Amino acid sequence: MEFPHILLASAFWQAVLSGLVVTVTLTLGSMAAGLALAVPIALARTRGPKPLAALAAAYVFVLRGIPLLILLFIAYYGLPRLTWLRGTLFWDLVLESPFRTALFVLSINNAAYLAETIRGGLLGVGRGMIEAGRAIGMTERQIALRVEGPLAYRAILGNLGNETVAVMKASAIASVITVHDLMGGAMSVGNIFFDQFTPLAVVGAFYLVLVALIDRVVAGLRRRAGLEVFAT
Repeated sequence: MEFPHILLASAFWQAVLSGLVVTVTLTLGSMAAGLALAVPIALARTRGPKPLAALAAAYVFVLRGIPLLILLFIAYYGLPRLTWLRGTLFWDLVLESPFRTALFVLSINNAAYLAETIRGGLLGVGRGMIEAGRAIGMTERQIALRVEGPLAYRAILGNLGNETVAVMKASAIASVITVHDLMGGAMSVGNIFFDQFTPLAVVGAFYLVLVALIDRVVAGLRRRAGLEVFAT
């Protein structure tokens, strides 16, 4: 088997490293934005009035039901056809850039899954713990921050790690709209060398390393949460 000369090309490794930065940015950015959206959605489903709860449930159903690729194509190819969007803040912040479009789609999709995870964590907090907080004179806000929040956080931490891994792998789909992430950057150079296998193997190895790092971080957070969840 002939040695893959693409591995000797500095352009390939530059594309891989720059793509790695894009992949990590997409993952962390969509997790942060997704969590920011997921918390109010989860609260709306668990504590909101019926119309708001129904609206939140519809959001979760739709965003979880439509395949991510279709959502991405709708945002990238479909929304720009709406001429009235041109010149709006949404156009400038999202649709003008393939990267920001991918970040937006990953975020709103991620929010639906995270909302269900958070809702499950909140519903898993025993009523006895809440009543105990009330019995010692805690306000509803204190109960939410000192009882429900920490307990739900500890319960969903593992799922948050799994969701981070899923989002990181799903971010590779951004390459179909010309985003040079880890996948897109490596494959663009691979096409020049007429070598598609080697970039895929290298990118796969990088994803394995990223998954291992996420697992280690989550394991550390789980240990820390088990010791310090009630420290504050």
